[in-house]
Amino acid sequence: MKQLQAVVENRTGFCLDPRTKLLLMAVVATAEFLYSHTAFMIAVAMIPFVLLLTNRQYKTATVFFCLFVAGLFVQAIQNSVQFPMIVNMLVVLLVGLVLRLFPAFVMGAYIIKSTTASECITALGRMHIGRQITIPLSVLFRFIPTMQEESAAIKDAMRMREIQFGTKKFWQNPAALIEYRFIPLMISVVKIGDDLSAAALIRGLDNPVRRTNITKVGFTGWDLLAVLIAGTALLSTYFFSPW
Repeated sequence: MKQLQAVVENRTGFCLDPRTKLLLMAVVATAEFLYSHTAFMIAVAMIPFVLLLTNRQYKTATVFFCLFVAGLFVQAIQNSVQFPMIVNMLVVLLVGLVLRLFPAFVMGAYIIKSTTASECITALGRMHIGRQITIPLSVLFRFIPTMQEESAAIKDAMRMREIQFGTKKFWQNPAALIEYRFIPLMISVVKIGDDLSAAALIRGLDNPVRRTNITKVGFTGWDLLAVLIAGTALLSTYFFSPW
């Protein structure tokens, strides 16, 4: 009779503990509204940017880099160029959105992409966080990738039927693009949420007994290095930067 043995996935290379990621997320989200100097904002934005590169999310990192540089450029010329009032309001809103909020959004994208649901549950359990938070988070970590796959499948189906921007069917009925894209997506989202919630309950996440987990989660030298580099960059630009 063969003996069943659990297979534990050991990650190699640069890998941060989920608790370190949450700490950096809190630091980035707080620091965005703490100081307005350019050097400090760049230091804050470099944290998620470098983490994206280490996780090989090159496309997201490139888009974030281009938007952030464009936001800095517009902010630099904003006082020297006279925009109409409405345009100026939109420019201020968009620049503030990119410089203040995008780093936190990008940091969240990195955390979701680089952290599995098991790692998240294990880390939160070691932080003694209640199941009222761990269960929704476990569903969230599985929900977003599944929703992205469903959206890509709907997009492929629309492309096969030539229902996309610029085609003949689009110009005949532009509203069909929204109808055929969002209605199936909303139905799928509801179904996916119900399925993942049921799966979480079947796995015993609501069981009051302390759960065991084969996922290895722990602090390493990479966590200390990441915190030290991020802290040094933020403190140096906060106290000593002239611009």
